[in-house]
Amino acid sequence: MLKTKLFMSGQMMALISVFLLSTTLYAQKKSNHQDCIVLMNGDSLYGKVSSVTDRKLTLDDGNSKMDVFPDQVYRVYQNSKGKIFAPSYIEKGLEKVKNTKPQFFRINKEKSGEIRFAELLQDGEILVYYFKSSAAAVGGGTSGALLGFTTTKYWCAFKRSSGEIIELNDVVKDILGQDVKQRAKALSTLIKDEPNLLDQFLLERKYSYELFLDYIMRYNKIYVAKQMKGNNLSERLIY
Repeated sequence: MLKTKLFMSGQMMALISVFLLSTTLYAQKKSNHQDCIVLMNGDSLYGKVSSVTDRKLTLDDGNSKMDVFPDQVYRVYQNSKGKIFAPSYIEKGLEKVKNTKPQFFRINKEKSGEIRFAELLQDGEILVYYFKSSAAAVGGGTSGALLGFTTTKYWCAFKRSSGEIIELNDVVKDILGQDVKQRAKALSTLIKDEPNLLDQFLLERKYSYELFLDYIMRYNKIYVAKQMKGNNLSERLIY
């Protein structure tokens, strides 16, 4: 009797795991010509995402418009623009972990203050986030001081199971060639639990953001395959 119960429990866990892991693929296939919002409870909304800001998005389903907020959402698939968004504390809550070399980061939810929508460039066990931040800048000119804005673009990779976060790309630093090797070392740490993939990465001699992203995609595929085989339960969490 106990064996039967355990077997049935295992089957149920497998079904739940398959459901959660396949939600993304199903939503994207069903909404080839529509944008899609997957809610935290697994339900999906379809229509056109007319705007996305840090704090809310607007969905037009053809009959009416509605505002949706980060704490309601698991993923946003803006298929019309080829973008994915997720709720996260990561944009404003990053802080450096002291005495780590290469430099690692973590999320401080108190520092972040609230959940925001963030753009995802890779989804999986390792997530890749992309941000743009603008700030006022003062420069000099022939007619005196000039006030303007500068936009900084940055990318980071977050590993769910360990909570480790690394800087994956910085356009200015990459041009100067200062930190690319340090980011390669940090990525090696994130993928070290897949020795075969790590060995291939360590043979690389020329680093780039595109190379880093390719290895993260490969890592995520391996991870999903193991999840499906091992019937592990995935959870919907906000990071």
